[in-house]
Amino acid sequence: MSTRGVVATSLAATLVLAGAAAAQASVSTNPVSCVQPDGRVSTVAISGGTAYLGGSFTHVKDKGGATVVRNRLAAVDTASCALLPWAPSADSNVLALAVRGSIVWAGGDFTHIGTTVRNHLAALDAGTGALTSFNPNVSNTVRALAVSTSTLYAGGTFTSVNGTSRGKLAAFSTADGSLAAWKPKASGAVNALAMSADGSDVYVGGTFTAVNGAGSAAYLAAVKADGKGTVDPSFDPAPTFPILSLAADQRGVYAGAGGSGGHFVIWNLDGSLQRPVYQTDGGVQGVAVDGDSVYAGGHFANYCVGNTGSGSPFMCSTNLPRRKLFEVSLSSGNLTGWNPTLNSPLGAWAVTVDPATHRLWVGGDFTTVNGSAVAHLAVFPATP
Repeated sequence: MSTRGVVATSLAATLVLAGAAAAQASVSTNPVSCVQPDGRVSTVAISGGTAYLGGSFTHVKDKGGATVVRNRLAAVDTASCALLPWAPSADSNVLALAVRGSIVWAGGDFTHIGTTVRNHLAALDAGTGALTSFNPNVSNTVRALAVSTSTLYAGGTFTSVNGTSRGKLAAFSTADGSLAAWKPKASGAVNALAMSADGSDVYVGGTFTAVNGAGSAAYLAAVKADGKGTVDPSFDPAPTFPILSLAADQRGVYAGAGGSGGHFVIWNLDGSLQRPVYQTDGGVQGVAVDGDSVYAGGHFANYCVGNTGSGSPFMCSTNLPRRKLFEVSLSSGNLTGWNPTLNSPLGAWAVTVDPATHRLWVGGDFTTVNGSAVAHLAVFPATP
């Protein structure tokens, strides 16, 4: 993907103080015109020219200005940003989506889709929105989903599925929906899941301090995707803060985190740091990677130059304004000049790249971008 951008003098000067030059940005600072949900967009999953949205919204304003009922689930055409007729209805928050082929899986706080019982996890037809027969009885919230060719992985705060014990993690056959033998046990909430590039591991992030009783797996672990879910000891990152979001590819593992202020981290596949930890003054709630770009979104207002700061509330020792979003160049390790401004204290929650168009889709609590009305969903086009 080609890149361009002009780096402001003040930004370049600030980064020079940190010992680095700023890299160019890969997406525009200004979003395209798109649909506008009336509440938080917590998750975005893109497949086959469609962006599926989940969250707490109950209506969506289409591009013509009409307000249409969409209860926590909606779909948008990625080319035109038009609202699609896909309209399953969840009775509470949708926190996670995964899509493969003709199926969209949704996880969250809900107990019904339409009038049909679906406890915290459901499978929907990607074209019509109709429920499939997949009907696991998950005992509590599903906060994260990841899918491989044969298996759907779920993480959250649940302790059982279909009456069978599961410790915040479970897996299901994508062929028939049956509960798999895979059963790693996390000691606390699982917030994020990501598949390794080769499909052999599932990266698991959250507030837990152990997986399968191993304290060395606190907050982030690689769990074998086959068998019953043993921890892969070859990945040993040892973070000291809770993980909120994850992405992975053949080059590394990318994480957004909380803790004192917040953190963005790039690990190598053995768990060693690829770059020094990026410190922010608020949690990093969404991450996505595309080529040389890694995008981070959250409720931070500043990147902490030199990765230092202190206090409660946390304040950077030297701050570089980044209002809920920033981009890092993988090749240089530097923040780019990309600097859109989102409002709202809680900011961005979902950060997803469309692999076909390289557009960046951001969902969250915000109602303005760069001072203009853009509610809860912003789509930033790739720079020519």
